[in-house]
Amino acid sequence: MKRTRNYLWVIGFTFLLSLGSCIKEEALNAEADIEAASIPQGDQVLKGNPSIDNNTVVFPLKRFTGNYMQSPEFVLTSGASIEPKSGTELNFFEPQKYTVTSQDGAWTKTYTVSFVIDEGADLYAPFENAEVVDTDSPEGHYHKFFDLTTLGQKKYNWATANDGYNILAATLLEQGEQLLPGFYPTAQITDGYIGKAAKLTTKSTGALGGLFGSPLAAGNLFLGEFKTTFPTINSTRFGLPYDNKTAPLALKGFFKYKAGELFIVNNAPSQLKKDTWDGYALLFEKVSPPKDNFLTGAHSFTDPRIVAVARVGAKEQIETNVWTPFNLPFSFVNGKSFDPTKEYMYTIVFSSSKEGDKFNGAVGSTLLIDEVELVVK
Repeated sequence: MKRTRNYLWVIGFTFLLSLGSCIKEEALNAEADIEAASIPQGDQVLKGNPSIDNNTVVFPLKRFTGNYMQSPEFVLTSGASIEPKSGTELNFFEPQKYTVTSQDGAWTKTYTVSFVIDEGADLYAPFENAEVVDTDSPEGHYHKFFDLTTLGQKKYNWATANDGYNILAATLLEQGEQLLPGFYPTAQITDGYIGKAAKLTTKSTGALGGLFGSPLAAGNLFLGEFKTTFPTINSTRFGLPYDNKTAPLALKGFFKYKAGELFIVNNAPSQLKKDTWDGYALLFEKVSPPKDNFLTGAHSFTDPRIVAVARVGAKEQIETNVWTPFNLPFSFVNGKSFDPTKEYMYTIVFSSSKEGDKFNGAVGSTLLIDEVELVVK
């Protein structure tokens, strides 16, 4: 028997998402989101726009100034309030917690706001650091990966879709199960190739997920942001600034993979008969205005901004229960080459189901990833 806690909340929330922006505008008084963030004279000290997802706001500093006293200002959903108040000066040597309350007072959301020195591309990811995100409405407890800067600050460059899955998670528990981080599509495990690792599992979203066209959720892990929106494929926003003056050469790492038993095609066409995993890196051009710099899950490797691609192929898309290395060289596409005078973005993406963006896959497919390295000369 499935648990029905928060069942009515989930139905209402999912129904609102399915109706799109028109209904969203009418229901703004029930939302508690940070939509935009800034600081006075931001262009002088920030390397780019703040990164905002469902529970973090990260301001990327150009350099260490010796002063973490900042007065961030926030744009909220209509009628919402925030505490501490927008514009309050605080010491951000350590991240600060902000609580946003909806206009009707029924909903709250806690954001972690931080100012982090931007150190350029993350060339190495051991997945040793993860924290538990605890939510109340609905209840949730899932992992969020982070890295540490040379000054010991947390930076949340790796994102997952756990927050989106959390909308349904409590309704999917079997009797006796607990809502722990391992229940979610992406979690940290302790038995990695070296130390800890990331575990990505394709999960069912149950009857409610199927009702609204999302019958499964592939475990995913990527450089960028996740912000729940509709359609859900646009919730994944891929990309970070790439500051190296030479092109990336390869994507390396270690993996294990086991496909789920029953591969289901929910959105045809599909050339797959059995589930398999995906992993790739993209280098793509920046555009102006900066808010449009992300690639979404709908990019399909056809976006004209893409300059170079490194992606797993048949050699790597195998089932193995031992840690197996992969080494994926970059190839230039769209007739482009690397120009050190231009500005670029990059992302790295992993998924436990190759066609998870189409909601095709096998429940139970599991991908373990560790010691990922972006090779740059």
